[in-house]
Amino acid sequence: MKNKFLTISFLVIIFGVFLFVPAKEMLIRIHKVNFYKTDNWKTVESTNDKIYDKIMSLESFIENRYNNYFPFYNKINSLYYNANMKIDSIYLNDIYLKENNDQDKIFYNKNNKFYYLVNHYSKDELKDRSKEYLDFYNGIAAKYPDVKVSLYIPLRYEYTTAKNVNKTNELVYDFTSKLDKNISYKVLDSKNTKEYLKNFYKTDHHYNANGAYKAYTDILDMWGIENNITLKTKEIKNPYYGSIAKSLLTTKVKDSLFVLDYKNDIIVNIDDVNFKPLEVENKANPFYDYYVKYFNGQYDEVIYENSNEYNRNLLIVGDSMSWQIDYLLASNFDNTYVINIRYGKWKNNKLELEKYINENHITHILFLMESKNIIFDADNYKLASKVVY
Repeated sequence: MKNKFLTISFLVIIFGVFLFVPAKEMLIRIHKVNFYKTDNWKTVESTNDKIYDKIMSLESFIENRYNNYFPFYNKINSLYYNANMKIDSIYLNDIYLKENNDQDKIFYNKNNKFYYLVNHYSKDELKDRSKEYLDFYNGIAAKYPDVKVSLYIPLRYEYTTAKNVNKTNELVYDFTSKLDKNISYKVLDSKNTKEYLKNFYKTDHHYNANGAYKAYTDILDMWGIENNITLKTKEIKNPYYGSIAKSLLTTKVKDSLFVLDYKNDIIVNIDDVNFKPLEVENKANPFYDYYVKYFNGQYDEVIYENSNEYNRNLLIVGDSMSWQIDYLLASNFDNTYVINIRYGKWKNNKLELEKYINENHITHILFLMESKNIIFDADNYKLASKVVY
């Protein structure tokens, strides 16, 4: 009797899985349920290895359908991590949870109730990586003495003075101390956790609107350009579960997505017709990537034209850390060229810097990326090999 009950129970569960998995997919296809690939959808970039690509595509196909079509997957996952945090918080303040897709380790800080990331490289590996990029930036400054070359380095928690995991903060300042004297730079550091949380999200690796405004004013000050605008912030999404919460699929900690409340009259030039900056979306999935969708910067090149005449043109080589302020910086230049080497034509082509500078009369170059990439290339963007100077 017992065996019969277990068999029936097992068959009911199997039937439920096979009933609900295709049923949810069907509801999505007829637009009765909201679903977008950026919600929780793993993508695989193609390589030159066809066998490897096929294996990875099959793996992501299975994983995506399990994660997104299996009923209650997010809730089950959330219960797991919430239980993990509760148990470990009995004897730990900083609780390790898992690795994200970039192999960064996700931690939860119990006292201040926020998530932070720690890279998987050793101190020696980071030191070796920083040498290549020190030569890269110094080489650009030496070759173009008439161009103002600048770096802005926003330190996420592990690199700050507050945390300084594996003495990475010391590596940052060793790096900046060896930059060419003609390179201007500023570092967004935090001496304590309270200061860090003023400028960064609790559930996301990006700086928030306060941090973005601090970056904007720091950069203008670095260039000796007067800031003529005072910006306020406005809330566009509450609750907001950022990139780290999305990796965990848990709503235990929440943010509000604030942006800088400013509109200017600069002209945006881009070939992609889908470019619609600064638009708020409302989706059913709480882990939808509102940051990416609002700032909408996943393009290889954007050109801003300003009606004012300053006799200076800016080239920004950036990532998602630049999206919040690139259009603000553009209001201080005649033309501003924003390049992200991860997308579009830069996947297969190199940026020939000398040609780009001459054709567009560039007077300022700003490197503005996440600290782990601007100094250590931790995500292997290969900036130093893609930009030929």
